[in-house]
Amino acid sequence: MPHAYSDDALTLARLLQEPVLRRARIHAGRAGAVTRLDWVAPWAVAAHHDDPLTGVLVHAPADELAREGATVAGAAEQLAARGAAALLVDGHQADSADADAACHLPLVTMTDAVPFAVLNRLVADLTLARETHVLRYGLTVHRALAELLYRGAELTALCSQMARMSQRPVAVFDSQGGLAALEQRQPRSVEPADLARAFAEQADTLGTGEAPRELHPRLAEIRLGDRDVACVITPIVLGGRHDGWILLLEDSDDPHPHDLAEHRVLVEQAAPIVGTEMLRLRSVQRAKEQARGDFVHGLLHGRFATAEDIGARAAHYEFPVRSWFGVLVASGISLPGDADSPARLHNVAVQAARLQPDQERHTQAAMVGDVLVVVREAARRGTMSTPEVAVGSIGDYASALHQYLSRRKDQGDRPVRVTYGRPVVGALAIPDSYREARMAHGLQQRLGLPSVCGYQELRVHAVLEDVAASRTGQSFASDILAPLRDPNVGDLESAVLAYVASGGNVNAASRDLHIHRNTMLYKLDRASRLLGMDLRQADNQFSVWLAHTLDLLSTTTAEVDRVISPG
Repeated sequence: MPHAYSDDALTLARLLQEPVLRRARIHAGRAGAVTRLDWVAPWAVAAHHDDPLTGVLVHAPADELAREGATVAGAAEQLAARGAAALLVDGHQADSADADAACHLPLVTMTDAVPFAVLNRLVADLTLARETHVLRYGLTVHRALAELLYRGAELTALCSQMARMSQRPVAVFDSQGGLAALEQRQPRSVEPADLARAFAEQADTLGTGEAPRELHPRLAEIRLGDRDVACVITPIVLGGRHDGWILLLEDSDDPHPHDLAEHRVLVEQAAPIVGTEMLRLRSVQRAKEQARGDFVHGLLHGRFATAEDIGARAAHYEFPVRSWFGVLVASGISLPGDADSPARLHNVAVQAARLQPDQERHTQAAMVGDVLVVVREAARRGTMSTPEVAVGSIGDYASALHQYLSRRKDQGDRPVRVTYGRPVVGALAIPDSYREARMAHGLQQRLGLPSVCGYQELRVHAVLEDVAASRTGQSFASDILAPLRDPNVGDLESAVLAYVASGGNVNAASRDLHIHRNTMLYKLDRASRLLGMDLRQADNQFSVWLAHTLDLLSTTTAEVDRVISPG
Protein backbone atom coordinates (compact mmCIF):
# COMPACT_ATOMS: atom_id res chain seq x y z
CA MET A 1 0.00 0.00 0.00
CA PRO A 2 1.40 3.51 -0.81
CA HIS A 3 3.04 5.56 1.90
CA ALA A 4 1.07 8.16 3.79
CA TYR A 5 2.78 11.03 1.93
CA SER A 6 3.19 9.67 -1.59
CA ASP A 7 3.60 12.98 -3.40
CA ASP A 8 6.36 15.52 -4.04
CA ALA A 9 5.67 17.64 -0.96
CA LEU A 10 8.67 18.99 0.95
CA THR A 11 10.13 16.23 3.12
CA LEU A 12 12.78 16.18 5.79
CA ALA A 13 15.18 14.32 3.50
CA ARG A 14 14.72 16.93 0.74
CA LEU A 15 15.42 19.78 3.15
CA LEU A 16 18.65 18.15 4.34
CA GLN A 17 19.95 18.06 0.76
CA GLU A 18 20.56 21.82 1.00
CA PRO A 19 24.28 22.66 1.38
CA VAL A 20 23.93 24.32 4.77
CA LEU A 21 22.28 21.19 6.24
CA ARG A 22 24.23 18.41 4.57
CA ARG A 23 26.17 17.61 7.77
CA ALA A 24 22.95 17.02 9.68
CA ARG A 25 21.96 13.53 10.79
CA ILE A 26 18.45 11.99 10.98
CA HIS A 27 17.76 9.73 13.93
CA ALA A 28 14.53 8.14 12.68
CA GLY A 29 15.47 6.06 9.67
CA ARG A 30 13.51 6.02 6.38
CA ALA A 31 10.25 6.90 8.10
CA GLY A 32 11.76 10.13 9.35
CA ALA A 33 13.21 10.96 5.93
CA VAL A 34 9.79 11.00 4.24
CA THR A 35 8.23 13.14 6.97
CA ARG A 36 6.30 15.96 5.31
CA LEU A 37 7.12 19.57 6.26
CA ASP A 38 4.82 22.52 5.82
CA TRP A 39 6.63 25.19 7.86
CA VAL A 40 9.32 25.82 10.49
CA ALA A 41 9.02 27.41 13.96
CA PRO A 42 11.65 28.37 16.59
CA TRP A 43 11.75 26.53 19.91
CA ALA A 44 11.00 29.73 21.83
CA VAL A 45 7.65 30.02 20.06
CA ALA A 46 6.75 26.35 19.82
CA ALA A 47 7.53 25.52 23.45
CA HIS A 48 5.53 28.32 25.05
CA HIS A 49 2.29 28.17 23.03
CA ASP A 50 -0.44 25.55 22.89
CA ASP A 51 -1.24 25.73 19.18
CA PRO A 52 -1.12 22.46 17.17
CA LEU A 53 2.18 21.85 15.38
CA THR A 54 1.01 19.55 12.59
CA GLY A 55 3.54 19.61 9.72
CA VAL A 56 5.88 21.99 11.60
CA LEU A 57 9.66 21.49 11.92
CA VAL A 58 10.82 22.93 15.26
CA HIS A 59 14.32 24.49 15.35
CA ALA A 60 15.97 24.32 18.79
CA PRO A 61 19.62 25.40 19.40
CA ALA A 62 21.29 23.12 21.94
CA ASP A 63 22.40 26.01 24.15
CA GLU A 64 18.82 27.34 24.30
CA LEU A 65 17.58 23.95 25.49
CA ALA A 66 20.36 23.87 28.09
CA ARG A 67 19.46 27.32 29.45
CA GLU A 68 15.87 26.15 30.00
CA GLY A 69 17.02 22.89 31.60
CA ALA A 70 15.37 20.84 28.86
CA THR A 71 16.77 17.67 27.38
CA VAL A 72 16.54 16.66 23.74
CA ALA A 73 14.41 13.63 24.67
CA GLY A 74 12.08 15.76 26.81
CA ALA A 75 11.69 18.37 24.08
CA ALA A 76 10.93 15.66 21.50
CA GLU A 77 8.29 14.10 23.73
CA GLN A 78 6.64 17.47 24.37
CA LEU A 79 6.54 18.37 20.66
CA ALA A 80 5.32 14.95 19.60
CA ALA A 81 2.30 15.30 21.89
CA ARG A 82 1.30 18.39 19.92
CA GLY A 83 1.71 16.76 16.51
CA ALA A 84 5.01 18.34 15.40
CA ALA A 85 6.62 16.90 12.26
CA ALA A 86 10.26 16.85 13.46
CA LEU A 87 12.81 18.47 15.79
CA LEU A 88 16.12 19.93 14.55
CA VAL A 89 18.78 20.56 17.24
CA ASP A 90 21.91 22.40 16.07
CA GLY A 91 25.16 22.89 17.98
CA HIS A 92 24.63 19.43 19.43
CA GLN A 93 26.96 16.44 19.40
CA ALA A 94 24.88 13.28 18.79
CA ASP A 95 24.97 10.72 21.60
CA SER A 96 23.19 7.54 22.66
CA ALA A 97 20.39 9.49 24.36
CA ASP A 98 19.22 10.79 20.97
CA ALA A 99 17.83 7.36 20.17
CA ASP A 100 15.29 7.80 22.96
CA ALA A 101 14.30 11.19 21.58
CA ALA A 102 13.83 9.72 18.08
CA CYS A 103 11.27 7.30 19.50
CA HIS A 104 8.86 10.21 19.92
CA LEU A 105 9.31 12.00 16.57
CA PRO A 106 12.01 12.33 13.85
CA LEU A 107 15.11 14.05 15.26
CA VAL A 108 17.80 15.91 13.30
CA THR A 109 21.11 16.85 14.98
CA MET A 110 24.15 18.72 13.71
CA THR A 111 27.26 20.14 15.34
CA ASP A 112 27.12 23.36 13.31
CA ALA A 113 24.87 26.24 14.27
CA VAL A 114 22.24 27.26 11.73
CA PRO A 115 20.43 30.58 12.25
CA PHE A 116 16.65 30.25 12.31
CA ALA A 117 16.32 32.90 9.59
CA VAL A 118 18.37 30.77 7.20
CA LEU A 119 16.36 27.64 7.95
CA ASN A 120 13.09 29.54 7.66
CA ARG A 121 14.05 30.93 4.25
CA LEU A 122 15.06 27.49 2.97
CA VAL A 123 11.70 25.96 3.93
CA ALA A 124 9.81 28.89 2.41
CA ASP A 125 11.77 28.80 -0.87
CA LEU A 126 11.39 25.05 -1.29
CA THR A 127 7.68 25.14 -0.48
CA LEU A 128 7.01 28.00 -2.90
CA ALA A 129 9.11 26.31 -5.60
CA ARG A 130 6.96 23.20 -5.30
CA GLU A 131 3.74 25.22 -5.42
CA THR A 132 5.00 27.03 -8.52
CA HIS A 133 5.82 23.74 -10.21
CA VAL A 134 2.35 22.38 -9.38
CA LEU A 135 0.74 25.54 -10.70
CA ARG A 136 2.66 25.44 -13.97
CA TYR A 137 1.90 21.77 -14.53
CA GLY A 138 -1.74 22.39 -13.69
CA LEU A 139 -1.91 25.17 -16.29
CA THR A 140 -0.35 22.86 -18.88
CA VAL A 141 -2.93 20.16 -18.18
CA HIS A 142 -5.81 22.61 -18.14
CA ARG A 143 -4.74 24.22 -21.43
CA ALA A 144 -4.37 20.88 -23.21
CA LEU A 145 -7.78 19.59 -22.11
CA ALA A 146 -9.57 22.92 -22.54
CA GLU A 147 -8.36 23.20 -26.14
CA LEU A 148 -9.74 19.75 -26.86
CA LEU A 149 -13.07 20.67 -25.30
CA TYR A 150 -13.19 23.92 -27.29
CA ARG A 151 -12.66 21.98 -30.55
CA GLY A 152 -15.63 19.77 -29.70
CA ALA A 153 -13.74 16.69 -28.55
CA GLU A 154 -15.92 14.18 -26.76
CA LEU A 155 -15.36 12.26 -23.54
CA THR A 156 -13.20 9.59 -25.18
CA ALA A 157 -10.78 12.17 -26.60
CA LEU A 158 -10.42 13.91 -23.24
CA CYS A 159 -9.78 10.58 -21.58
CA SER A 160 -7.22 9.69 -24.26
CA GLN A 161 -5.35 12.97 -23.70
CA MET A 162 -5.16 12.27 -19.96
CA ALA A 163 -3.83 8.79 -20.66
CA ARG A 164 -1.12 10.20 -22.98
CA MET A 165 -0.03 12.83 -20.46
CA SER A 166 0.14 10.36 -17.56
CA GLN A 167 1.18 7.24 -19.50
CA ARG A 168 -1.39 5.44 -17.34
CA PRO A 169 -4.89 4.00 -17.97
CA VAL A 170 -7.59 6.60 -17.27
CA ALA A 171 -11.29 5.86 -16.83
CA VAL A 172 -14.40 7.98 -16.34
CA PHE A 173 -17.42 6.58 -14.49
CA ASP A 174 -20.85 8.19 -14.34
CA SER A 175 -22.65 8.90 -11.07
CA GLN A 176 -24.40 5.50 -11.25
CA GLY A 177 -21.06 3.66 -11.43
CA GLY A 178 -21.27 2.89 -15.15
CA LEU A 179 -18.05 2.98 -17.19
CA ALA A 180 -18.37 5.96 -19.55
CA ALA A 181 -14.85 5.90 -21.05
CA LEU A 182 -11.54 4.06 -20.69
CA GLU A 183 -8.32 4.94 -22.53
CA GLN A 184 -4.91 3.30 -22.17
CA ARG A 185 -1.67 2.57 -23.97
CA GLN A 186 -1.27 -0.41 -26.26
CA PRO A 187 -1.11 -3.25 -25.52
CA ARG A 188 -4.04 -2.90 -23.15
CA SER A 189 -3.32 -3.70 -19.53
CA VAL A 190 -6.90 -3.36 -18.26
CA GLU A 191 -10.06 -4.92 -19.67
CA PRO A 192 -13.11 -2.60 -19.54
CA ALA A 193 -15.39 -5.33 -18.19
CA ASP A 194 -12.92 -6.21 -15.41
CA LEU A 195 -12.50 -2.57 -14.39
CA ALA A 196 -16.26 -1.90 -14.41
CA ARG A 197 -16.87 -4.99 -12.28
CA ALA A 198 -14.09 -4.10 -9.83
CA PHE A 199 -15.35 -0.51 -9.53
CA ALA A 200 -18.85 -1.74 -8.70
CA GLU A 201 -17.77 -4.48 -6.29
CA GLN A 202 -15.17 -2.38 -4.44
CA ALA A 203 -17.25 0.77 -4.01
CA ASP A 204 -16.73 0.75 -0.23
CA THR A 205 -12.95 0.44 -0.57
CA LEU A 206 -12.80 3.17 -3.21
CA GLY A 207 -15.23 5.40 -1.32
CA THR A 208 -17.58 5.65 -4.33
CA GLY A 209 -20.59 3.98 -2.76
CA GLU A 210 -22.19 7.33 -1.86
CA ALA A 211 -22.06 11.00 -2.81
CA PRO A 212 -18.54 12.45 -2.32
CA ARG A 213 -17.80 14.43 0.81
CA GLU A 214 -14.40 15.70 -0.34
CA LEU A 215 -13.78 17.15 -3.79
CA HIS A 216 -9.99 16.72 -3.88
CA PRO A 217 -8.11 13.81 -5.49
CA ARG A 218 -7.14 11.01 -3.16
CA LEU A 219 -5.14 7.83 -3.29
CA ALA A 220 -6.95 4.50 -3.12
CA GLU A 221 -6.29 0.87 -3.95
CA ILE A 222 -8.25 -1.32 -6.35
CA ARG A 223 -7.87 -5.04 -6.96
CA LEU A 224 -7.84 -6.06 -10.62
CA GLY A 225 -7.79 -9.80 -11.02
CA ASP A 226 -4.95 -11.14 -8.92
CA ARG A 227 -3.09 -7.85 -8.38
CA ASP A 228 -3.53 -4.76 -6.22
CA VAL A 229 -3.07 -1.45 -8.01
CA ALA A 230 -2.94 2.04 -6.58
CA CYS A 231 -5.23 4.59 -8.21
CA VAL A 232 -5.84 8.31 -8.01
CA ILE A 233 -9.55 9.03 -7.87
CA THR A 234 -11.47 12.29 -7.82
CA PRO A 235 -15.19 13.09 -7.99
CA ILE A 236 -16.62 15.08 -10.90
CA VAL A 237 -18.69 17.83 -9.33
CA LEU A 238 -19.91 20.80 -11.35
CA GLY A 239 -22.30 23.39 -9.97
CA GLY A 240 -22.89 21.28 -6.87
CA ARG A 241 -24.03 18.28 -8.94
CA HIS A 242 -22.13 15.00 -8.73
CA ASP A 243 -21.73 13.55 -12.23
CA GLY A 244 -19.22 10.75 -11.69
CA TRP A 245 -15.58 9.88 -11.05
CA ILE A 246 -12.19 10.05 -12.77
CA LEU A 247 -9.95 7.07 -12.04
CA LEU A 248 -6.24 7.00 -12.96
CA LEU A 249 -4.58 3.61 -12.49
CA GLU A 250 -0.94 3.44 -11.39
CA ASP A 251 1.57 0.74 -12.41
CA SER A 252 1.70 -0.87 -8.97
CA ASP A 253 0.51 -0.52 -5.40
CA ASP A 254 3.52 1.73 -4.54
CA PRO A 255 3.91 4.39 -7.26
CA HIS A 256 6.77 6.88 -7.34
CA PRO A 257 5.96 9.98 -5.25
CA HIS A 258 6.73 12.42 -8.08
CA ASP A 259 4.52 10.53 -10.56
CA LEU A 260 1.77 10.35 -8.01
CA ALA A 261 1.90 14.09 -7.38
CA GLU A 262 1.61 14.85 -11.12
CA HIS A 263 -1.29 12.47 -11.48
CA ARG A 264 -3.13 14.12 -8.62
CA VAL A 265 -2.78 17.48 -10.36
CA LEU A 266 -3.85 15.92 -13.66
CA VAL A 267 -7.14 14.48 -12.42
CA GLU A 268 -7.89 17.58 -10.32
CA GLN A 269 -7.55 19.85 -13.37
CA ALA A 270 -9.43 17.39 -15.59
CA ALA A 271 -12.48 17.04 -13.31
CA PRO A 272 -14.25 20.34 -14.19
CA ILE A 273 -13.47 19.96 -17.91
CA VAL A 274 -14.75 16.39 -18.03
CA GLY A 275 -17.75 17.54 -16.00
CA THR A 276 -18.47 20.20 -18.62
CA GLU A 277 -18.45 17.59 -21.38
CA MET A 278 -20.69 15.28 -19.33
CA LEU A 279 -23.08 18.20 -18.81
CA ARG A 280 -23.20 18.73 -22.58
CA LEU A 281 -23.80 15.03 -23.19
CA ARG A 282 -26.54 15.03 -20.56
CA SER A 283 -28.21 18.01 -22.21
CA VAL A 284 -28.09 16.29 -25.60
CA GLN A 285 -29.48 13.10 -24.09
CA ARG A 286 -32.28 15.02 -22.39
CA ALA A 287 -33.16 16.70 -25.68
CA LYS A 288 -33.32 13.29 -27.37
CA GLU A 289 -35.44 11.88 -24.59
CA GLN A 290 -37.71 14.90 -24.72
CA ALA A 291 -38.23 14.36 -28.44
CA ARG A 292 -38.85 10.66 -27.87
CA GLY A 293 -41.26 11.48 -25.05
CA ASP A 294 -43.14 13.86 -27.35
CA PHE A 295 -43.43 11.05 -29.91
CA VAL A 296 -44.82 8.67 -27.28
CA HIS A 297 -47.29 11.32 -26.07
CA GLY A 298 -48.37 11.85 -29.67
CA LEU A 299 -49.06 8.14 -30.04
CA LEU A 300 -51.01 7.96 -26.78
CA HIS A 301 -53.16 11.01 -27.38
CA GLY A 302 -53.89 10.42 -31.06
CA ARG A 303 -52.05 13.46 -32.40
CA PHE A 304 -51.25 11.69 -35.67
CA ALA A 305 -54.20 11.71 -38.07
CA THR A 306 -52.87 9.20 -40.63
CA ALA A 307 -50.17 6.55 -40.94
CA GLU A 308 -48.24 8.94 -43.18
CA ASP A 309 -48.16 11.50 -40.36
CA ILE A 310 -46.48 8.94 -38.13
CA GLY A 311 -44.11 7.67 -40.83
CA ALA A 312 -41.16 10.08 -40.56
CA ARG A 313 -41.08 10.15 -36.75
CA ALA A 314 -41.60 6.41 -36.52
CA ALA A 315 -38.73 5.72 -38.94
CA HIS A 316 -36.37 7.74 -36.73
CA TYR A 317 -37.14 5.50 -33.75
CA GLU A 318 -37.46 2.35 -35.91
CA PHE A 319 -41.02 2.09 -34.66
CA PRO A 320 -43.05 -0.63 -36.49
CA VAL A 321 -46.32 1.23 -37.08
CA ARG A 322 -48.28 -1.81 -38.33
CA SER A 323 -47.60 -4.26 -35.49
CA TRP A 324 -49.80 -5.33 -32.57
CA PHE A 325 -49.43 -2.95 -29.62
CA GLY A 326 -50.53 -2.89 -26.01
CA VAL A 327 -50.30 0.04 -23.61
CA LEU A 328 -49.44 -0.35 -19.93
CA VAL A 329 -49.82 2.11 -17.04
CA ALA A 330 -47.83 1.77 -13.80
CA SER A 331 -48.17 3.83 -10.62
CA GLY A 332 -46.52 3.87 -7.20
CA ILE A 333 -43.13 4.65 -8.71
CA SER A 334 -42.11 7.65 -6.62
CA LEU A 335 -43.25 9.87 -3.79
CA PRO A 336 -44.51 13.34 -4.76
CA GLY A 337 -41.99 16.09 -4.21
CA ASP A 338 -38.84 13.99 -4.64
CA ALA A 339 -35.95 16.39 -5.14
CA ASP A 340 -34.35 14.27 -7.84
CA SER A 341 -37.52 12.82 -9.31
CA PRO A 342 -37.10 14.05 -12.95
CA ALA A 343 -33.74 12.32 -13.44
CA ARG A 344 -34.76 9.29 -11.41
CA LEU A 345 -38.10 8.84 -13.17
CA HIS A 346 -36.40 9.20 -16.55
CA ASN A 347 -34.06 6.37 -15.56
CA VAL A 348 -37.09 4.24 -14.60
CA ALA A 349 -38.59 4.77 -18.06
CA VAL A 350 -35.30 3.83 -19.76
CA GLN A 351 -34.94 0.64 -17.73
CA ALA A 352 -38.59 -0.30 -18.29
CA ALA A 353 -38.07 -0.13 -22.05
CA ARG A 354 -35.17 -2.62 -21.72
CA LEU A 355 -37.08 -5.37 -19.91
CA GLN A 356 -37.32 -8.79 -21.60
CA PRO A 357 -34.80 -8.01 -24.39
CA ASP A 358 -34.89 -11.66 -25.51
CA GLN A 359 -38.41 -11.22 -26.93
CA GLU A 360 -37.23 -8.59 -29.46
CA ARG A 361 -40.31 -6.45 -28.96
CA HIS A 362 -40.13 -2.74 -29.68
CA THR A 363 -40.89 -0.79 -26.50
CA GLN A 364 -41.28 2.92 -25.82
CA ALA A 365 -41.76 4.29 -22.31
CA ALA A 366 -42.39 7.77 -20.94
CA MET A 367 -43.59 9.45 -17.78
CA VAL A 368 -47.07 10.99 -17.97
CA GLY A 369 -47.46 12.96 -14.78
CA ASP A 370 -46.59 10.63 -11.92
CA VAL A 371 -47.32 7.37 -13.79
CA LEU A 372 -45.19 5.37 -16.19
CA VAL A 373 -46.78 4.62 -19.57
CA VAL A 374 -45.29 1.93 -21.81
CA VAL A 375 -46.16 1.25 -25.45
CA ARG A 376 -45.21 -2.38 -25.99
CA GLU A 377 -45.17 -4.31 -29.24
CA ALA A 378 -47.24 -7.45 -28.64
CA ALA A 379 -46.57 -9.23 -31.94
CA ARG A 380 -45.09 -8.48 -35.35
CA ARG A 381 -47.40 -8.05 -38.30
CA GLY A 382 -47.37 -11.04 -40.60
CA THR A 383 -46.66 -13.52 -37.84
CA MET A 384 -49.14 -16.22 -36.87
CA SER A 385 -50.60 -14.29 -33.97
CA THR A 386 -54.07 -14.03 -32.43
CA PRO A 387 -55.60 -11.58 -29.96
CA GLU A 388 -55.20 -14.18 -27.22
CA VAL A 389 -51.47 -14.58 -27.95
CA ALA A 390 -51.02 -10.79 -28.01
CA VAL A 391 -52.83 -10.42 -24.68
CA GLY A 392 -50.62 -13.12 -23.16
CA SER A 393 -47.48 -11.34 -24.38
CA ILE A 394 -48.57 -8.03 -22.85
CA GLY A 395 -49.60 -9.77 -19.62
CA ASP A 396 -46.15 -11.39 -19.28
CA TYR A 397 -44.47 -8.04 -19.78
CA ALA A 398 -46.82 -6.42 -17.23
CA SER A 399 -45.76 -8.99 -14.62
CA ALA A 400 -42.08 -8.39 -15.40
CA LEU A 401 -42.61 -4.62 -15.13
CA HIS A 402 -44.35 -5.01 -11.78
CA GLN A 403 -41.48 -7.13 -10.45
CA TYR A 404 -38.88 -4.62 -11.64
CA LEU A 405 -40.65 -1.64 -10.10
CA SER A 406 -41.31 -3.51 -6.85
CA ARG A 407 -37.61 -4.39 -6.47
CA ARG A 408 -36.53 -0.77 -6.54
CA LYS A 409 -35.49 0.47 -3.10
CA ASP A 410 -36.77 4.03 -3.53
CA GLN A 411 -40.44 3.28 -3.99
CA GLY A 412 -41.82 4.83 -0.84
CA ASP A 413 -45.01 3.55 0.78
CA ARG A 414 -47.33 3.42 -2.23
CA PRO A 415 -47.80 -0.08 -3.72
CA VAL A 416 -46.88 -0.60 -7.34
CA ARG A 417 -49.87 -1.15 -9.62
CA VAL A 418 -49.73 -2.10 -13.30
CA THR A 419 -52.67 -2.26 -15.72
CA TYR A 420 -52.85 -2.70 -19.47
CA GLY A 421 -55.32 -2.30 -22.30
CA ARG A 422 -56.23 -4.86 -24.91
CA PRO A 423 -53.71 -5.12 -27.81
CA VAL A 424 -54.58 -3.22 -30.97
CA VAL A 425 -53.34 -3.42 -34.56
CA GLY A 426 -51.47 -0.41 -35.91
CA ALA A 427 -50.05 2.71 -34.28
CA LEU A 428 -53.18 4.76 -35.01
CA ALA A 429 -55.18 2.53 -32.62
CA ILE A 430 -52.76 2.95 -29.70
CA PRO A 431 -54.99 5.63 -28.02
CA ASP A 432 -57.73 2.96 -27.67
CA SER A 433 -55.44 0.63 -25.73
CA TYR A 434 -54.16 3.58 -23.66
CA ARG A 435 -57.70 4.56 -22.70
CA GLU A 436 -58.48 1.00 -21.62
CA ALA A 437 -55.28 0.83 -19.56
CA ARG A 438 -56.27 4.06 -17.84
CA MET A 439 -59.79 2.76 -17.20
CA ALA A 440 -58.42 -0.43 -15.68
CA HIS A 441 -56.02 1.62 -13.58
CA GLY A 442 -58.81 3.85 -12.31
CA LEU A 443 -60.97 0.86 -11.30
CA GLN A 444 -58.15 -1.37 -10.05
CA GLN A 445 -57.92 -0.14 -6.48
CA ARG A 446 -61.61 0.75 -6.14
CA LEU A 447 -62.67 -2.78 -7.04
CA GLY A 448 -59.87 -4.51 -5.13
CA LEU A 449 -58.39 -6.05 -8.29
CA PRO A 450 -54.91 -7.67 -8.36
CA SER A 451 -51.85 -5.41 -8.57
CA VAL A 452 -51.38 -6.52 -12.18
CA CYS A 453 -54.51 -6.67 -14.30
CA GLY A 454 -55.75 -6.02 -17.82
CA TYR A 455 -58.85 -4.32 -19.15
CA GLN A 456 -60.27 -7.67 -20.22
CA GLU A 457 -60.31 -8.75 -16.56
CA LEU A 458 -62.90 -6.05 -15.75
CA ARG A 459 -65.48 -8.26 -17.52
CA VAL A 460 -68.93 -6.85 -16.71
CA HIS A 461 -67.50 -3.40 -15.98
CA ALA A 462 -66.03 -3.28 -19.47
CA VAL A 463 -69.41 -4.28 -20.93
CA LEU A 464 -71.21 -1.57 -18.95
CA GLU A 465 -68.80 1.24 -19.87
CA ASP A 466 -70.90 2.43 -22.82
CA VAL A 467 -74.11 2.23 -20.73
CA ALA A 468 -72.48 4.33 -17.99
CA ALA A 469 -71.63 7.02 -20.53
CA SER A 470 -75.20 7.17 -21.88
CA ARG A 471 -77.87 9.57 -20.62
CA THR A 472 -80.09 6.63 -19.66
CA GLY A 473 -77.38 5.02 -17.54
CA GLN A 474 -76.51 8.26 -15.78
CA SER A 475 -80.18 9.00 -15.07
CA PHE A 476 -80.71 5.50 -13.65
CA ALA A 477 -77.68 5.76 -11.36
CA SER A 478 -78.71 9.20 -10.14
CA ASP A 479 -82.29 8.12 -9.37
CA ILE A 480 -81.13 5.18 -7.23
CA LEU A 481 -78.20 6.77 -5.44
CA ALA A 482 -79.43 10.33 -4.85
CA PRO A 483 -81.79 9.44 -1.93
CA LEU A 484 -78.97 7.49 -0.23
CA ARG A 485 -76.55 10.43 -0.56
CA ASP A 486 -78.84 13.03 0.98
CA PRO A 487 -76.78 14.60 3.81
CA ASN A 488 -79.92 14.80 5.96
CA VAL A 489 -80.36 11.01 6.12
CA GLY A 490 -76.83 10.05 7.27
CA ASP A 491 -74.48 7.56 5.69
CA LEU A 492 -76.93 5.10 4.17
CA GLU A 493 -75.06 4.42 0.93
CA SER A 494 -72.13 2.58 2.53
CA ALA A 495 -74.52 0.43 4.60
CA VAL A 496 -76.56 -0.56 1.54
CA LEU A 497 -73.45 -1.29 -0.58
CA ALA A 498 -71.94 -3.43 2.19
CA TYR A 499 -75.25 -5.34 2.45
CA VAL A 500 -75.34 -5.90 -1.33
CA ALA A 501 -71.64 -6.91 -1.44
CA SER A 502 -72.23 -9.51 1.28
CA GLY A 503 -75.01 -11.12 -0.73
CA GLY A 504 -77.78 -9.91 1.59
CA ASN A 505 -76.10 -11.16 4.78
CA VAL A 506 -76.91 -8.65 7.56
CA ASN A 507 -74.40 -10.10 10.03
CA ALA A 508 -71.55 -10.05 7.52
CA ALA A 509 -72.35 -6.49 6.44
CA SER A 510 -72.49 -5.21 10.02
CA ARG A 511 -69.12 -6.85 10.76
CA ASP A 512 -67.58 -5.23 7.69
CA LEU A 513 -68.77 -1.80 8.84
CA HIS A 514 -68.04 -2.47 12.52
CA ILE A 515 -71.58 -1.55 13.58
CA HIS A 516 -74.25 -3.42 15.58
CA ARG A 517 -76.64 -5.72 13.74
CA ASN A 518 -79.66 -3.70 14.89
CA THR A 519 -78.06 -0.52 13.56
CA MET A 520 -77.62 -2.20 10.21
CA LEU A 521 -81.25 -3.34 10.14
CA TYR A 522 -82.37 0.20 10.96
CA LYS A 523 -80.29 1.66 8.12
CA LEU A 524 -81.58 -0.92 5.64
CA ASP A 525 -85.20 -0.34 6.63
CA ARG A 526 -84.80 3.42 6.26
CA ALA A 527 -83.04 3.01 2.89
CA SER A 528 -85.86 0.75 1.64
CA ARG A 529 -88.46 3.40 2.47
CA LEU A 530 -86.44 6.16 0.75
CA LEU A 531 -85.91 4.06 -2.38
CA GLY A 532 -89.44 2.68 -2.44
CA MET A 533 -88.16 -0.88 -2.78
CA ASP A 534 -87.52 -3.79 -0.46
CA LEU A 535 -83.75 -4.30 -0.32
CA ARG A 536 -84.21 -7.83 0.92
CA GLN A 537 -85.21 -8.84 -2.60
CA ALA A 538 -82.38 -9.90 -4.96
CA ASP A 539 -83.70 -7.85 -7.89
CA ASN A 540 -83.62 -4.66 -5.84
CA GLN A 541 -80.12 -5.46 -4.56
CA PHE A 542 -78.99 -5.88 -8.16
CA SER A 543 -80.50 -2.50 -9.03
CA VAL A 544 -78.45 -0.81 -6.31
CA TRP A 545 -75.29 -2.65 -7.41
CA LEU A 546 -75.91 -1.68 -11.04
CA ALA A 547 -76.49 1.98 -10.14
CA HIS A 548 -73.30 2.04 -8.06
CA THR A 549 -71.29 0.37 -10.86
CA LEU A 550 -72.60 2.77 -13.50
CA ASP A 551 -71.79 5.72 -11.26
CA LEU A 552 -68.27 4.37 -10.61
CA LEU A 553 -67.70 3.85 -14.32
CA SER A 554 -69.00 7.32 -15.13
CA THR A 555 -66.71 8.92 -12.54
CA THR A 556 -63.68 6.92 -13.71
CA THR A 557 -64.43 7.69 -17.35
CA ALA A 558 -64.54 11.41 -16.59
CA GLU A 559 -61.17 11.19 -14.80
CA VAL A 560 -59.61 9.25 -17.67
CA ASP A 561 -60.97 11.71 -20.24
CA ARG A 562 -59.41 14.60 -18.29
CA VAL A 563 -56.04 12.84 -18.42
CA ILE A 564 -56.21 11.75 -22.04
CA SER A 565 -57.73 15.00 -23.34
CA PRO A 566 -56.85 17.70 -20.78
CA GLY A 567 -57.96 20.47 -23.11
